Amino acid sequence: MQELIKYGKKIVGAGLAHSHFGNVSKRVGDQMLISTTGSMLDELEGQIVTVPVDPETPDELDVIASTEVNVHRAIYKATSALAILHGHSNYAVAMSMLHQPGELIVPEDSESIYVLHEIPVVRGGVGSEELARNAANALRDHKGIVVQGHGTFARGATVDEAFVILSSLEHACMVKYLVDQARRINV
Repeated sequence: MQELIKYGKKIVGAGLAHSHFGNVSKRVGDQMLISTTGSMLDELEGQIVTVPVDPETPDELDVIASTEVNVHRAIYKATSALAILHGHSNYAVAMSMLHQPGELIVPEDSESIYVLHEIPVVRGGVGSEELARNAANALRDHKGIVVQGHGTFARGATVDEAFVILSSLEHACMVKYLVDQARRINV
């Protein structure tokens, strides 16, 4: 739990989410620790609940878990992830609006190419089954995605790895956006 609290602060401090947006989770066996709905990522003390990854019926704590608990569940079931971080960073959201779902954002810089290779853009409303399905499918083959007009999801074997992916998504989108703008000016 302390690890999620620490990384919630890091996410906000790095500008990868603000106010009450974004969520964090960590898988522990057949359970997951997840931030509650409406919680501020930089103030997660007392705002993390434990819910099953694959419940037979909705869990009683689902009503206070993140509104995207179903998205986290789908990703955990589809991948080997042990941690998932979700942010709402500026450049990633902007780049998602310049691409259609199903397209890939191809990074320009060597670091982002090395870490991410490419970034799928997916569609789905906040906490929707469409988002759960599309995010899980895209994250089978990628460690990070951008949801059109919404934000980023990163998965990792550790919370630290997921944070590296989350911050790399924003870095890649920022560099790509700036390079695209410079190319337009120089044409």
